Amino acid sequence: MFHKRLAIPLGLAACLAVLLASSPASAQLLQPDNARGGIDPEDAVVPISIVEGPGVKVGEGTVLHPIFGVETGVISNVFFTDANAVGAGLLRLFAEVGAGSLSPQRMQLNAEDSPASPPNRGDFEYRADVHLSYDFMLSGNDRVTQQNGLGGGGLFRGIANPGRTWQFGFYEDFNRMIRPTNFESSKNIDRDINRLRLQLMFVPLGRNLSASLRYENTLDLFESDHQQFANRFQQTFGLRVNYNLFPKTRTYIDVSQGVFSGIGDSQKVESYPLTALAGIQTYLGVSSTLVGRIGYANGFYSAGPSFSSVTGGIDFGYRYSPFGRFTVTYNYEHQDSVNANYYRDHIIRGTLDQIFVPFELLIQPELHFREYDGISLVMGPPTRDDVIGAVNTEIRYNFRDWLATVLDYSFTQVQTDYRYTTDGMVTNPSYVRHELLLGVRAAL
Repeated sequence: MFHKRLAIPLGLAACLAVLLASSPASAQLLQPDNARGGIDPEDAVVPISIVEGPGVKVGEGTVLHPIFGVETGVISNVFFTDANAVGAGLLRLFAEVGAGSLSPQRMQLNAEDSPASPPNRGDFEYRADVHLSYDFMLSGNDRVTQQNGLGGGGLFRGIANPGRTWQFGFYEDFNRMIRPTNFESSKNIDRDINRLRLQLMFVPLGRNLSASLRYENTLDLFESDHQQFANRFQQTFGLRVNYNLFPKTRTYIDVSQGVFSGIGDSQKVESYPLTALAGIQTYLGVSSTLVGRIGYANGFYSAGPSFSSVTGGIDFGYRYSPFGRFTVTYNYEHQDSVNANYYRDHIIRGTLDQIFVPFELLIQPELHFREYDGISLVMGPPTRDDVIGAVNTEIRYNFRDWLATVLDYSFTQVQTDYRYTTDGMVTNPSYVRHELLLGVRAAL
């Protein structure tokens, strides 16, 4: 996993927020909806462990797995500006502790991923992880050092009745995400995001048919009083049915209905997004995999523009050696936006994972062609088109199973012709950003 500012695997930290159109803080509006460059909001989480030690036994059957780390490096554009970028050094300390009946790699929540399980797994399997990180900005600029901050969160997931026909899964994920404004300022756009998923799964062993019912909600809150207009609460109800057409080919249908709204004084428009998908997962050979999906999505916004469109994507993976694999992905999707009513995205992504023992190399380039529709909070056009490019690279060296060093480099560029006016000044939300970090982490 890649890990950036709040340490984001394959992604970047959350962005966006505005004050009123008459306030200078409204220059925060109209950055990409998700993370530092706008990769994937679902990836907005803190560092993921790449080491694990024997742990510390604290009771019968309970072992804690603490991990500590430090990393340092440079950031070329702290405030995500289009000109006169302010650079700085960064020192980040982080700690993580986990406990559970299973390792993170063995936790399964989705019926479509549940294997034919061996007996005697007990009545309950779980994994709990808590993580904290603190960023120290290394600069003589007071506005930069005021971006120091504490990030962190917790992840708790589990399965009741594992390995049986009827199972119940849950997933609870909280993150505090820290991010500077997109203009030089002592203010920030810190944000709390909580995601909950409850899932009832029907997984009869030895049968071709399986299914799951799910309920998901997301609570997305900005901490500043001036950014409450963007707070939102999203609920989704879904059904998925899987059928194993052949031994190595699975088909599925997935239907979901959302109920999205603002919270308190939020200016978010209510919507009721409906998505229906049909998909296939298959092996093309010993080394190749193909996943495809296509369907229909409608935003059903109560005011302003909405969408009614085809949606879908395709993923191709190829393992070219025992130590190397690459994947290529294309997605076409519509998502609710804190910038506008929604955004439409064409996403092209590649991933390369290569092991040169004891090194591991991860590279992920991405390209987004994004359009926002329904912008109403600033003096500017109601639509915006972006081209977002990003490359994340990570090199790991494992001295031992419990000790590793990591070198990260990320590049993000946002290009747009969109301009909006704040206090008589025309603002360009484009930016270019480099980030280079070298760190070490150790597990007890």
